[in-house]
Amino acid sequence: MPETLQILAPLVVKEHVSLGGLKSAQRQAVLALAASALAPGQVYSEPQVNAALKHFLAQAGGFIGVDHVELRRWLVDMAWLARDGWGHEYRRVPQADLPTGHTAMAAELAAVNLPEWVAGLRAGVQARRATRRQAWEQRSA
Repeated sequence: MPETLQILAPLVVKEHVSLGGLKSAQRQAVLALAASALAPGQVYSEPQVNAALKHFLAQAGGFIGVDHVELRRWLVDMAWLARDGWGHEYRRVPQADLPTGHTAMAAELAAVNLPEWVAGLRAGVQARRATRRQAWEQRSA
Protein backbone atom coordinates (compact mmCIF):
# COMPACT_ATOMS: atom_id res chain seq x y z
CA MET A 1 0.00 0.00 0.00
CA PRO A 2 1.41 3.45 -0.88
CA GLU A 3 2.68 5.48 2.06
CA THR A 4 0.00 8.17 1.75
CA LEU A 5 -2.77 5.57 1.93
CA GLN A 6 -1.08 4.01 4.98
CA ILE A 7 -1.18 7.42 6.65
CA LEU A 8 -4.81 8.01 5.70
CA ALA A 9 -6.21 4.55 6.47
CA PRO A 10 -6.50 4.94 10.26
CA LEU A 11 -7.82 8.50 9.91
CA VAL A 12 -10.65 8.03 7.40
CA VAL A 13 -12.48 5.62 9.68
CA LYS A 14 -12.61 8.13 12.54
CA GLU A 15 -14.96 11.05 13.11
CA HIS A 16 -14.31 14.75 13.71
CA VAL A 17 -10.56 14.65 13.01
CA SER A 18 -9.10 18.09 13.70
CA LEU A 19 -6.55 19.18 11.10
CA GLY A 20 -4.71 21.31 13.65
CA GLY A 21 -4.22 18.33 15.96
CA LEU A 22 -2.59 16.11 13.33
CA LYS A 23 1.09 15.53 12.76
CA SER A 24 2.44 17.30 9.69
CA ALA A 25 2.52 14.20 7.47
CA GLN A 26 -1.02 13.25 8.48
CA ARG A 27 -2.29 16.78 7.83
CA GLN A 28 -0.64 16.87 4.41
CA ALA A 29 -2.14 13.49 3.51
CA VAL A 30 -5.63 14.65 4.51
CA LEU A 31 -5.18 17.86 2.52
CA ALA A 32 -3.93 15.87 -0.47
CA LEU A 33 -7.09 13.78 -0.23
CA ALA A 34 -9.22 16.94 -0.06
CA ALA A 35 -7.38 18.52 -3.00
CA SER A 36 -8.00 15.40 -5.07
CA ALA A 37 -11.72 16.20 -4.90
CA LEU A 38 -11.07 19.22 -7.14
CA ALA A 39 -10.52 18.76 -10.86
CA PRO A 40 -7.02 19.66 -12.04
CA GLY A 41 -6.93 22.64 -14.38
CA GLN A 42 -10.48 23.76 -13.61
CA VAL A 43 -11.07 27.33 -12.49
CA TYR A 44 -13.55 27.52 -9.61
CA SER A 45 -15.45 30.52 -8.32
CA GLU A 46 -15.71 30.73 -4.54
CA PRO A 47 -19.25 29.29 -4.55
CA GLN A 48 -18.11 26.46 -6.84
CA VAL A 49 -15.10 25.53 -4.72
CA ASN A 50 -17.29 25.72 -1.62
CA ALA A 51 -19.82 23.35 -3.21
CA ALA A 52 -17.07 20.91 -4.22
CA LEU A 53 -15.59 20.93 -0.71
CA LYS A 54 -19.03 20.52 0.90
CA HIS A 55 -19.61 17.49 -1.31
CA PHE A 56 -16.18 16.10 -0.36
CA LEU A 57 -16.90 16.62 3.35
CA ALA A 58 -20.24 14.83 2.98
CA GLN A 59 -18.56 11.84 1.31
CA ALA A 60 -14.90 10.79 1.48
CA GLY A 61 -13.96 13.67 3.79
CA GLY A 62 -16.69 12.96 6.31
CA PHE A 63 -14.09 12.13 8.93
CA ILE A 64 -12.65 15.68 8.96
CA GLY A 65 -13.91 17.92 11.75
CA VAL A 66 -13.91 21.21 9.82
CA ASP A 67 -16.36 23.04 7.61
CA HIS A 68 -15.78 23.82 3.94
CA VAL A 69 -14.52 27.35 4.65
CA GLU A 70 -11.82 26.21 7.07
CA LEU A 71 -10.84 23.38 4.73
CA ARG A 72 -10.56 25.83 1.82
CA ARG A 73 -8.28 28.04 3.92
CA TRP A 74 -6.10 25.08 4.91
CA LEU A 75 -5.80 24.05 1.25
CA VAL A 76 -4.74 27.56 0.22
CA ASP A 77 -2.38 28.07 3.17
CA MET A 78 -0.68 24.70 2.61
CA ALA A 79 -0.28 25.28 -1.17
CA TRP A 80 -2.73 22.64 -2.44
CA LEU A 81 -5.14 25.24 -3.78
CA ALA A 82 -4.27 28.58 -5.42
CA ARG A 83 -6.52 31.60 -5.36
CA ASP A 84 -6.33 34.97 -6.99
CA GLY A 85 -5.69 38.04 -4.84
CA TRP A 86 -9.39 38.80 -4.47
CA GLY A 87 -10.60 35.29 -3.70
CA HIS A 88 -12.73 35.17 -6.85
CA GLU A 89 -10.93 32.29 -8.58
CA TYR A 90 -9.51 29.07 -7.19
CA ARG A 91 -7.48 26.36 -8.91
CA ARG A 92 -6.02 23.12 -7.67
CA VAL A 93 -2.26 23.54 -7.85
CA PRO A 94 -0.93 21.39 -10.73
CA GLN A 95 1.15 18.43 -9.59
CA ALA A 96 4.27 19.84 -11.29
CA ASP A 97 3.93 23.08 -9.29
CA LEU A 98 3.36 21.52 -5.87
CA PRO A 99 5.98 21.90 -3.16
CA THR A 100 8.46 19.03 -3.06
CA GLY A 101 6.81 17.08 -0.23
CA HIS A 102 3.37 17.28 -1.83
CA THR A 103 4.26 15.81 -5.22
CA ALA A 104 4.62 12.18 -4.13
CA MET A 105 1.39 12.30 -2.12
CA ALA A 106 -0.55 13.73 -5.06
CA ALA A 107 0.88 11.09 -7.41
CA GLU A 108 0.01 8.22 -5.05
CA LEU A 109 -3.56 9.43 -4.60
CA ALA A 110 -4.08 10.06 -8.31
CA ALA A 111 -3.78 6.31 -8.94
CA VAL A 112 -6.64 5.39 -6.56
CA ASN A 113 -10.41 5.75 -6.70
CA LEU A 114 -10.44 7.57 -3.37
CA PRO A 115 -14.18 7.76 -2.66
CA GLU A 116 -14.42 4.00 -3.26
CA TRP A 117 -11.32 3.29 -1.16
CA VAL A 118 -12.61 5.38 1.77
CA ALA A 119 -16.08 3.81 1.54
CA GLY A 120 -14.51 0.33 1.56
CA LEU A 121 -12.48 1.07 4.68
CA ARG A 122 -15.49 2.51 6.48
CA ALA A 123 -17.68 -0.45 5.48
CA GLY A 124 -15.04 -2.86 6.79
CA VAL A 125 -14.91 -1.10 10.16
CA GLN A 126 -18.71 -1.05 10.40
CA ALA A 127 -18.89 -4.76 9.57
CA ARG A 128 -16.31 -5.62 12.24
CA ARG A 129 -18.19 -3.52 14.80
CA ALA A 130 -21.47 -5.23 13.91
CA THR A 131 -19.83 -8.67 14.27
CA ARG A 132 -18.35 -7.75 17.66
CA ARG A 133 -21.69 -6.34 18.82
CA GLN A 134 -23.54 -9.44 17.70
CA ALA A 135 -21.03 -11.67 19.51
CA TRP A 136 -21.36 -9.55 22.67
CA GLU A 137 -25.16 -9.69 22.51
CA GLN A 138 -25.05 -13.49 22.13
CA ARG A 139 -22.73 -13.81 25.13
CA SER A 140 -24.95 -11.45 27.17
CA ALA A 141 -28.17 -13.28 26.35
